[in-house]
Amino acid sequence: MRRGTIGLLFFIILLAAGASFVVFWPNSGSGNGKPLYGINNPFTTTLGLDLQGGTRIQLEPAPNQGPITHDNMETTRQLLETRVNATGVKEPSVRLQEGFGSNTSIVVDMPKFSGNQEETLRTLLKTGKLEFWDTGTTATAQQNQRLDPKQYAQYNPGGKPLFTGNDLDPNSLSVGQNQQTNAYLIQFQMKNNGPAARFGSFTASHVGHYLTVTLDGTVVTSPVINGAITGPGTIEGNFTLNEAQQTVNILKVGALPVALQETSEQVIGGTLGAETINRSLLAGAIGLSIVALFMLIYYRLPGFLADIALILYSILTFAIFKLIGVTMSLAGIAGFILSIGMAVDANVLIFERVKEELRDGRLLENAIDIGWRRAWPSIRDSNISTMITCAVLYAFGSNFGATIIVGFATTLFLGVIISMFTAVVVTRTFLNLLVPTGVINHPALFGLPADALPSAKVAARRNSTV
Repeated sequence: MRRGTIGLLFFIILLAAGASFVVFWPNSGSGNGKPLYGINNPFTTTLGLDLQGGTRIQLEPAPNQGPITHDNMETTRQLLETRVNATGVKEPSVRLQEGFGSNTSIVVDMPKFSGNQEETLRTLLKTGKLEFWDTGTTATAQQNQRLDPKQYAQYNPGGKPLFTGNDLDPNSLSVGQNQQTNAYLIQFQMKNNGPAARFGSFTASHVGHYLTVTLDGTVVTSPVINGAITGPGTIEGNFTLNEAQQTVNILKVGALPVALQETSEQVIGGTLGAETINRSLLAGAIGLSIVALFMLIYYRLPGFLADIALILYSILTFAIFKLIGVTMSLAGIAGFILSIGMAVDANVLIFERVKEELRDGRLLENAIDIGWRRAWPSIRDSNISTMITCAVLYAFGSNFGATIIVGFATTLFLGVIISMFTAVVVTRTFLNLLVPTGVINHPALFGLPADALPSAKVAARRNSTV
């Protein structure tokens, strides 16, 4: 037996046990199962919008903003996508939708985002334009009311805000709490490359004035300046904890260049749901069974070993999907099922080459080595071609918001990589285990006729000349 075969077999067994734990053991964190010897399994299957439902929102530019370019809308889409990702939603889709003429809207799909979450949605859709205004020495700016800058033009040169959210240091933004009232607040500090000095100078020279802070034109807070602020400051505005956290995320990302208004919102049930998942699993099981049966009938003993490797491949692939959090949409499931059929392709090439070498009189060990070596270029090139195709599909799907293509390309790409591992390591290790068993004396176990193999003496003589 080739050196290292037993070590590889032990590694494969451990790998199979770990993958089986991730796939089959109940998720103890959900309350559906118990820890295994004190070890929790926190990995769950993440489903896409088409399988588990969620929320779909359509957004259009608010009126009276002047000309809006496609670049502005694309920047808005990117910033909005960053905001949505910050909420923890898995695999959201934020895409531009071209309408008639110059009408362009943004469609946001958020899987498993439904129910009483209006507060989060309202915060997400804010433009995020934070502004600081000097509103004089009398408290006229009322909280939660729109601020009219024209009323305070004498305090703000040019009718423009003294400071904006761009002057804030993003790393200093955080959620805090008032020690006396327990109200949530936003902690901030100005950037050190100029705004901090200007802010300190302004507050020092305007003691007694009201510094009004607005978010998207609405007054958040309007405290009186009691002294120079040269370090951290706070913004208090009757925030809930969720509002404060979302507002911090918005300020860190930056203001949207285009103000948006919501034109439609719908809670989407799983358009395919549990029934389609069950049918997909059934289709996968049938496909896997047919492939396994073909390998067993045509290749006999090597086919049986390939079937074991194929089952390991399926478990290992699905375990990796759960480990890295791949979102399984219907297209993703299709990519996974397709990869099962492709996983056996390498085994077919290897087995045919091995059979040719056996017919030529090689001993089993040499036939495996030579057959694998001659089959490897075809295996390598075909799988690399598939991976390049997946990369192109992923790039186009990401750039054009086609999440269906992204899901298909992701699962197929991962499946191809893992299939190469099972063909190169698992199947070859199983074949090497056959060498000391003497199965070479039974051609039928390789799907060969009884007279297909030369005698052992002839085989030994031919192998000695290799």
